[in-house]
Amino acid sequence: MNPRAFWRRAAIAGCGVLCFCLFAVRVAVRAGAQVDRATVSHGAAAAAEIKAAAAKPTPRASDGHPDLTGYWDFPQPSVNEHTKDGVTYATPFLPGQNAVGQMVGDPNPPPYKPELLAKVKELEKNQTHADPAFHCKPLGVPRVGPPRQVIQTAKLVVFLYQVDIGEGDQSGVGVRLIPTDGRPHRKDVDPMYFGDSIGHWEGDTLVVDVTHLTDDTWLGISGYFHSAKLHVIERYTRKGNALTYEATVEDPQVLTKPWVMTPQTVRLEEGMVVEQPPCEERDEQHLVNDDHHTRDY
Repeated sequence: MNPRAFWRRAAIAGCGVLCFCLFAVRVAVRAGAQVDRATVSHGAAAAAEIKAAAAKPTPRASDGHPDLTGYWDFPQPSVNEHTKDGVTYATPFLPGQNAVGQMVGDPNPPPYKPELLAKVKELEKNQTHADPAFHCKPLGVPRVGPPRQVIQTAKLVVFLYQVDIGEGDQSGVGVRLIPTDGRPHRKDVDPMYFGDSIGHWEGDTLVVDVTHLTDDTWLGISGYFHSAKLHVIERYTRKGNALTYEATVEDPQVLTKPWVMTPQTVRLEEGMVVEQPPCEERDEQHLVNDDHHTRDY
């Protein structure tokens, strides 16, 4: 088994889908101020691709707002290698799992209340059993990150998600319908993985307010749990052919203050969301210890 295939299999210990090797691992970097970090973490080529994409003209819809319509994806990463016990493994970037702000030893962890840090550590240690995404459940907002495809109209924006195998994949394609006509949040809905979203424009940025989120998701792979009081403000900004995703997470039950996630930037690509094979969890019963992929960093 080659290093990349090995890593993907380890990364989805809870979602044993046999066809995982057909999908490419993607990388997220931020344009502008974050290009230097991207160069260090994920290679100069990916950072240069984002910078070049952002420098292009920004298409606008008939109402004057930036047109977010398109198929968006992360530049292909360079794969760094490391050695453990005499074996060389690949360590690619996996959005939603080991993104900056969502990885072991990350520089931007959520500010948990001191009395809850032990729970976060225990969940991280027991990740392959505890992480909902490893059991074929949707990543949820905000962990899912930027959408793969966007369809924009004057009063409604549609987000389509296709999370590659190796990123905590679920069955099918995730869909979010975000009205931008000024309506308020619904009151007659149960908590959901993608919540209830309403959007509005602030200049050239689409701002999405998300409530009614289920607590059956994590904010990131390192045991970053949250409560049912989770409230997320997302910001989508298109510059040229680059789309930057930012999110501010509020959860007064578990966090000491709002957490601003490290932004992710995707690039306009030629493509279309396609139907995916179902995710079937078959691995947990065969695990003999609590080792998981983040311990290989």
